[in-house]
Amino acid sequence: MSTNTEKAPVETPAERAVPRTDLDTQGERSRTQDSRTVRHLFIEGVGLAAALFVTVVIYVFFLVHPFEPTSRSLFLIFERGNTAIWPMQFVWYASAAAMVGLALWHRHRASQLICLLASVVFAWVGIVYFGLIDSGMHLSWVWATTFILEAILFLVAGIVRHDLVFAPRWNLSGVLGAVVISVGLVGFPLVEVLSGYPLHALTVFGLSPCTTVIFFFGLFLWARPPVPKYLLLLPLAWALTSTPSDLTLGIVAVITVGVLIWRDHTSIRKTVAAGVVFAVMIAFLGHDDLLIGIALVLVAVTFARTIWGDAQRLQVGQPPQPEQRLSS
Repeated sequence: MSTNTEKAPVETPAERAVPRTDLDTQGERSRTQDSRTVRHLFIEGVGLAAALFVTVVIYVFFLVHPFEPTSRSLFLIFERGNTAIWPMQFVWYASAAAMVGLALWHRHRASQLICLLASVVFAWVGIVYFGLIDSGMHLSWVWATTFILEAILFLVAGIVRHDLVFAPRWNLSGVLGAVVISVGLVGFPLVEVLSGYPLHALTVFGLSPCTTVIFFFGLFLWARPPVPKYLLLLPLAWALTSTPSDLTLGIVAVITVGVLIWRDHTSIRKTVAAGVVFAVMIAFLGHDDLLIGIALVLVAVTFARTIWGDAQRLQVGQPPQPEQRLSS
């Protein structure tokens, strides 16, 4: 009795020596890319769910346990400040709506206009709040200078260098950015109203440095990666300085910067370095003199590295390129 069995074809040495074509490896690359995409989407979904859960928990806690002003003097400062700048509140909320609209309706020069408006807002807060309304605050003149410096950096990043391009997407940073923007514009004042604050004493966008910084942390999450690090450091220093008395700002700052470090990583070395710097700044939470000193030094270092990179490109005959990658 005989049986016919077919043997698998054996690859000859000549066939093994022939290099594999793109068609041979295209399927493998596609499967690898699909696996990475699924894993990335899973991580983003978990992070988004965690961020939304934390946000809901915080607001439920504030509704159940309304908080009181940290001090009578701070309450009077915002009461006096809102009265002094009236009706500029409408102007700044209109500018915030314009920045959100320009980011969502992304057209030519939209990002430059956003950075121009952001520069005006930071300069206003630096001069009016720290220079006039709360001029008796510890290191008020330093913070006034810091906010004015941030205004200048926005002009450099958005108009001179084109490092900052806003293009929100439906992903973790995009949705989280919308939540943070809502907290800064509406959520923070709403919690104060529900806690019994009078309308003329609310910490509104364009007057309060805290709500203003929260709003711009949300806008940073809407920027295409990587966000220029020299723009993040000064708002982070203010957030960590205010955290002992303003827990919401501290939570927003830590979550936002943590997401941006994870999202914008280009190499393990740079990611670890950014994480170490972030941890050091958190360790000095509440120490305004140390935090502002660290932030100013790091701003100088990161901006100098940006300029140095442009100089090296010029030496090899390449045009200077902004830090911002314009591809999505």
